[in-house]
Amino acid sequence: MNIPALLCGLGCSGAAILLFRMAKNELSIKQRTSQLTSTRIREIAPGFCLAAGEVVCDTPLYTPYSKTPVVWYRYQISERRARQDGVRQPDQSLASGNQCCPFVLKDETGEIKIIPEGGTALSYPHHKIMKSRSGKRTPLRDRIKKLKAADRQKYSEGQKKPFFRKIEMDDEPLDIPDDLIELIPDSVEANRAHRTYREEWIQSGDYVYVLGSATENEGTAIIIRKPDKSTPLLISSQKEKITTSAFQKNCMVLSLAGLGFGVVSAFLLLIGVDIL
Repeated sequence: MNIPALLCGLGCSGAAILLFRMAKNELSIKQRTSQLTSTRIREIAPGFCLAAGEVVCDTPLYTPYSKTPVVWYRYQISERRARQDGVRQPDQSLASGNQCCPFVLKDETGEIKIIPEGGTALSYPHHKIMKSRSGKRTPLRDRIKKLKAADRQKYSEGQKKPFFRKIEMDDEPLDIPDDLIELIPDSVEANRAHRTYREEWIQSGDYVYVLGSATENEGTAIIIRKPDKSTPLLISSQKEKITTSAFQKNCMVLSLAGLGFGVVSAFLLLIGVDIL
């Protein structure tokens, strides 16, 4: 029995199953949006809907690096990897996460509250890339202090905390150097930076598209939110990313990738059990 081939085959099987599940989810969204058109906010009724409008928020979040007031952000810390045989390798992601807060979507007919928790942002209109001027990172002791402070907010006194917890938080990075400088995207300096800090966001005044479930809030106002795991809530600054054709394309790409991993998995498993 070839143990390494068997283990690799099982890993590829897991990847194939995950990709097929993702493809099934994209197909489900495609089917639900096949007859869906953008609805003016005043005419939104309870049910699955697609709306578009301007973002309005009086109590925004702030991005971790540039402290920009936003309603939704994503951050990522990446580090360059050593070249292999003269070929540059993809950057290694050290940490990433996102956070969002409720906001209002407004058009010429009215406005509606969006509860984005559990949703997915498909595209962001604003981006920044930065690096530490000195190349330093936030000291480990400071990151641990920040993590402990977050634990005190998340867990009450005496409450048992999981033994294994992520060293990085999903909503805010622990590594925030105090000498960050902004870089021009795709510039020589940005491409040569050993470690980069990126953030993307949606803020008040942006025009976005929201796909989700409209429900009555306490029997009066209608809001858009994610009521359960099977119902998507998607937001995008680009209309083409939230169309039926986009979901169909995603489904096809994921299915083909899943099929590829499935074929590789079968081949490795056969080698693993000494059939090939």
